[in-house]
Amino acid sequence: MRLLVTGGAGRLGSEVARLAASAGHSVVAFDLPQVYWGSVDGLEGVEILPGDITDTGVVGEAVKRVEGVVHLAGLLPPRSEADRGLTMRVNVDGTRNIVEALTRLLGVPLVFASTISTYGITADEEPPIGEGHAQRAHNNYSESKMEAERLIRGSGVPHTILRIAPISIADLVELPDVIPYRADQRVEFVYVEDAARAILSSLQDPAARGEVLNIAGGRSWQMTGREYVEGFYGALGVEVEPVYSEDYTAVDWYDTSRSLFLGYQRLSFNGLQERLRVLGEQLGLR
Repeated sequence: MRLLVTGGAGRLGSEVARLAASAGHSVVAFDLPQVYWGSVDGLEGVEILPGDITDTGVVGEAVKRVEGVVHLAGLLPPRSEADRGLTMRVNVDGTRNIVEALTRLLGVPLVFASTISTYGITADEEPPIGEGHAQRAHNNYSESKMEAERLIRGSGVPHTILRIAPISIADLVELPDVIPYRADQRVEFVYVEDAARAILSSLQDPAARGEVLNIAGGRSWQMTGREYVEGFYGALGVEVEPVYSEDYTAVDWYDTSRSLFLGYQRLSFNGLQERLRVLGEQLGLR
């Protein structure tokens, strides 16, 4: 299968490209010319295609001769919150360009990376949060993703919408000035490779067509913000003094029972910690 991955040079996009290529697929990684391409440059089976998702002509050319599209390109917080107009052009108009290009093709499936952020702030509700929960725009990012979902659902293009939890990686991640959730808040992440596996599986499995699915780490990843931060940096061997948000934010625990058929929840939080301990030793942090 020849796949187009928008946002293909990013953290999640490059993981999708790597997994797809390793499974024997041909991948076109589409991303802005100025981004760092090192994560996919030189990967066997991966073609690099610089371009802008807001350019209709470029998008039209990009989708030619592909048999599936993974649409990850978009502005994320905090950049999405600095300029609403730009966020809507990239996240909504860019999605519209993809959809309109695909309507001219017959039966090419689309997997769209949406976000659990569209459920809004749910700290006062009973977890876990399922796909039937009402969507509530609370910032530019969630508003743009909700509008992009609407465009896709009404397009007639065969599609799967994945509402993905925050991504976790086994790497030395710089602590932000303010952690974007409270210390006592329920949080659930998903390991980057597991999220990529869910995306690839949903593209390949006809049972995923037309579905809206939560993608998150599962029971072992359901904890408080403090437990996640301390567990992550403690495994690395790094002492941190985090400053947490004073307000509840749009992350919670999620019901992923409907997405389990994708077979993606491979790495537990303890498994992530084991990888971080190895990395910490390699970096001389432990």
